[in-house]
Amino acid sequence: MIRERADVGFAASAIECSRLFAEPKFPLRKLGELCTLVQYGSSALASAEPKGWPIIRMNNLQQEGWDFTDLKYLEPPPEEAATYRVERGDILFNRTNGSRDLVGKCEVFDQPGDWLFASYLIRIRINREAARPQFIAQFLNTKAGRAQILRSSRQILMSNINSEEIRALEIPLPPLRVQEQLEAQLAEAKAQRERKLAEADALLTSLDGWLLEQLGIPHAPAKSSRAFAVGLSQIDGPLNPERYLTLALQRAVKGVPVLNVAEILNSKISPAQVAPESEWDWIRIDDLSNQPIEVETVRTEVGSNIEGSLFEVRENDVLLARLGPTILNAKFVLCPKTRRQTVASGEFLVLRCKPGWNPLVVLSVFRTSLFRQLMYSKARGGTPSRYRLNAEDLANLPFPQIRPELQQAIATEVVRRRETARRLRSEAASEWAAAKTWFESELLGRPATTERNS
Repeated sequence: MIRERADVGFAASAIECSRLFAEPKFPLRKLGELCTLVQYGSSALASAEPKGWPIIRMNNLQQEGWDFTDLKYLEPPPEEAATYRVERGDILFNRTNGSRDLVGKCEVFDQPGDWLFASYLIRIRINREAARPQFIAQFLNTKAGRAQILRSSRQILMSNINSEEIRALEIPLPPLRVQEQLEAQLAEAKAQRERKLAEADALLTSLDGWLLEQLGIPHAPAKSSRAFAVGLSQIDGPLNPERYLTLALQRAVKGVPVLNVAEILNSKISPAQVAPESEWDWIRIDDLSNQPIEVETVRTEVGSNIEGSLFEVRENDVLLARLGPTILNAKFVLCPKTRRQTVASGEFLVLRCKPGWNPLVVLSVFRTSLFRQLMYSKARGGTPSRYRLNAEDLANLPFPQIRPELQQAIATEVVRRRETARRLRSEAASEWAAAKTWFESELLGRPATTERNS
């Protein structure tokens, strides 16, 4: 787990850039000199309804590649389609983000079909006679490349980088044949990383079916019919079909309401008002990857810099994402051991387990596809992307009654799989970091050394 201060990093990035780029092995070229196009994306309002062209947004560009699980769509007029259509080989940059790690994050787009890109992204098209797009993106995603981006970006409400700042980024540029060789070796290292991550994911994914078998609950069907009948007595909220599609699944979960399993916290506090000069630890939902094993980043900030009202949490509280897409992406975790006053995003639902309930087991049950489907079905909102699950609807969902000895057996198996998956992910991360450091040293003669402390 990473603990990071939110107010450090930019000055260090400037110092690190001066050191790293002092004696490069190859000539430095401004990125703007290598481009044929630098362009902001479309600001048109997109829809979750899958009609028209998919549009790439900043949330689709993650730490290590693309995530297209939450797409939106546009039906553009011909002139807009021509202007904002993404071509294979284009580099897309996140120009702003609440997470500093994702500002300036870039990837080469290589999907077939017709796609658009949105206004929080900047598209770079490289002159192929000068440079290879994949090589450029690979360098900018190393520590040396990130140090430049963080030095250039500005912190307003969120970190930002604009097209002129991107044009000014410096690239050590070897001949094309050398670019191709370095690119290929780094691609092989990335493939090895992805194999280990897939193995870890398979361990955790198969836990879903194993757990439901232990509980005697049928698996959630892949698809449900949208033609069904509902009695008047069963209507307990909005008439959106998702709310009633899972009635059969609810009946299959024989047990007690969630409110019998855990207290769902209601009260929030404002660190800026309660203790503006004190340091707080802060768990943000945006800092979680999809399907996280645990809290990956805890930010430390003085209270005056933390806006809004948040939940005050303690070790082993169950943090469940409440927004529709984040429910589907299982952004569910346990609060880690705390070192100071700790708050969590208001976009969580926070459960504090009652005596007799193991928090890890409760979390694991909620992480199954069946329970995420139940939670999503009870979320309320005008469109699927705005669905939110409220505490009352969660409290009334059924939860299996689990014997203490079965809870212990489940916890043991969950810990075993999580530890193995954590080891595989750790190996993948360290090997990938070493590969990127090697890549840097081949270009700059010395690798970046700044690391965040775990």
